[in-house]
Amino acid sequence: MMTTMIWRGSAWVAFLSMTLPAAAQWPQPEGGGQVIIGGGPYSARINGFDNRGNATRNGSIQRLDISPYWEHGLTQRWTVGIAPRLQATWMDQTATRSSGFGLAEANIFARYALYRGTSDVLSLQATLSTPGIGAIRNPYIAEPHASLEARITYGRSIPLPRDMSAFVALGAGYRFRAGSPADEVRVDATVGFRPLPNWMLLGQYFGTVGMRNNGAGGPDYAIQRLQASVVHDLNARHSVQLGYMREVDGRRVALGQAVLLAWWYRY
Repeated sequence: MMTTMIWRGSAWVAFLSMTLPAAAQWPQPEGGGQVIIGGGPYSARINGFDNRGNATRNGSIQRLDISPYWEHGLTQRWTVGIAPRLQATWMDQTATRSSGFGLAEANIFARYALYRGTSDVLSLQATLSTPGIGAIRNPYIAEPHASLEARITYGRSIPLPRDMSAFVALGAGYRFRAGSPADEVRVDATVGFRPLPNWMLLGQYFGTVGMRNNGAGGPDYAIQRLQASVVHDLNARHSVQLGYMREVDGRRVALGQAVLLAWWYRY
């Protein structure tokens, strides 16, 4: 029961690759893995900065994100995967309207389980984010330079009475960014709860803090996001997820909100 709960809960952060690269906590079984296709609309008022800390005039931004995600267990300790992030963006700055679409970036990662207990796992992950293909000015879509993130994650399952279960997961990483953008510290926390065997409720926090070492004209910002979602297992292999994300605080950045929808496939 506990092992099954951990395995099914491992994808929770992957869907947030539409807003930031983040790692799942638990390794996939050797030869097994999962695919997640997630996406949804995002909107924000821009008051001098967009949602990535880039300077803009006042106005609004609408965005559609599509975030495929795949991870695969090479061994009992090594998990590898890729998470491209596709975007279409429409920006209205009163006198100026613009749009664009493209590949924002592709995140390629490898995760190693340092420790595996009966109910918890401690892992290290390295993620290479490739440059994107698309606009690098307003509306900002593509990351013009590669970046590298080193991350440590910890996840623990919690057995509960009456066939219920829960888990907590924590992660922290440092993202080294080439070019003018500031490096970033990223932290995340998740609480998951299964009140029924085929239903899971998720509450999540995601924080990004720029390290103020940006070059001339490069973005340096901080942002905090909260997300709530529900996941329903259709069967042993397929699940669907519906959620809502809101950016609640930040520095030199516009705050927005998004509706999230995803389909999970496990093999």
